[in-house]
Amino acid sequence: MISLDSSIIFAIVIFLLLVTALNYFLFQPLMRIQAQRGKLTTGSLAESRNKLSYYSEQMERYQAAIRNGRVEAYRHQEELRSAAMKRRAEALGRARTSAEQMVKESQENLNTQVQAAKAQLSGEAQDLASGIALAVLRRPASIGARDFPR
Repeated sequence: MISLDSSIIFAIVIFLLLVTALNYFLFQPLMRIQAQRGKLTTGSLAESRNKLSYYSEQMERYQAAIRNGRVEAYRHQEELRSAAMKRRAEALGRARTSAEQMVKESQENLNTQVQAAKAQLSGEAQDLASGIALAVLRRPASIGARDFPR
């Protein structure tokens, strides 16, 4: 069996010195390196997540700005279109009024010409009737509208 003598104390002291030396020269530097690695990897991971969220937010802002720009462009285009339609309607109204005025003037001019033609034809009919009566009867005739049979 195992006997406890003074050599056990020497073994315990050597064991404690060895544990202390290993702790100081091996375990603590190893733990520091692992802590640095963890800090670098998790720090980089956290930094990457922060950057990703920042860039995602910037992308959303950019897309919102594009949507707002499109909405504004469509609104401006619609305003221009409605203004053009209004100007077109006004131009059509003016053209219609001008055409109606021209038609009215043309009708008045035509009525005036018809009245003048009737007057001229009436006078020519009187002269022609007088000429026919003179040629047929060899005398002047006073022919009026009541002398013609209907």
